[in-house]
Amino acid sequence: MIHSHRSLATAVAGAALLAAMTGCGSTGQAQPSAAPSVDPQNKQRQNQAQLATCMKGKGFTYHPIVSAPDIPEEQKKEMSGDYEAMKKHRSKYGFGWAASIVYPNDPGGRMVARTVEGAGDDPNSKVIAGLSKAQREAYFAGMDACMLQMLNKATGRKMTSMQEAAKAQSEMMKQAINRELNGDAHLVELAGQFADCLKGKGFRVTSQQPAEIANSTEEPFRQELSKLGEKPTPEQARPLLAREIKAALDDLECGKDFYAAYRPKLNTVYDQAGVFGGMGMAMAVEE
Repeated sequence: MIHSHRSLATAVAGAALLAAMTGCGSTGQAQPSAAPSVDPQNKQRQNQAQLATCMKGKGFTYHPIVSAPDIPEEQKKEMSGDYEAMKKHRSKYGFGWAASIVYPNDPGGRMVARTVEGAGDDPNSKVIAGLSKAQREAYFAGMDACMLQMLNKATGRKMTSMQEAAKAQSEMMKQAINRELNGDAHLVELAGQFADCLKGKGFRVTSQQPAEIANSTEEPFRQELSKLGEKPTPEQARPLLAREIKAALDDLECGKDFYAAYRPKLNTVYDQAGVFGGMGMAMAVEE
């Protein structure tokens, strides 16, 4: 069930919101990129301790998540733009969309389906599993209220919902990406070469901005997967995966130099925003 992972997802999202927005004050303007002035790990512990205290005040148990999930070395290489690691990954998973259906629960996919009982990486899973449906809704509502309270206190804002806070963070991330990636002359040059190669292979390129072209080839496959229905079967997804793998490998050959330069810079933007590496690459879906 999708709620099984909501506590982890909400906690991670809240940590990212706090990290990204704390330095913005009430003006809502993103500050120039710089190395974090505080220890992010220590800040994470403080935020999680506050969340646990707030949830306790609402009558719920919340176990602080004080560190990012361990990421396998091979995945770190793939995320960093290493050509061989990316080729190995894409040879099996393509861009990860159809693979989410063909290989359910495999972390190589872009969506991960889990049940309450199977969500062992979240220390709060057992707590949530023991709640009734009504209690779960109250638990999640309490977490949202606690997160919002912490965000408003940290930023000096008066946001009224987590949706409003997420929208503000999304805008800040767009600003950071536009400044650090789309504004990088070397990446812009590599993106132009990448685009020319893709067009030569028959792919449609709608934008040559670095942050856009990085997702250019995969977006049609995400859209096609959504058209298979709410719960597509592995049999339905396999033909799509085969085509996705071919396209992903073509995309990699064209973007070999681009990804080697782009992905490390993208990871830096995520790190400075407090987003755990890789967490933005997957989402929980109802099983």
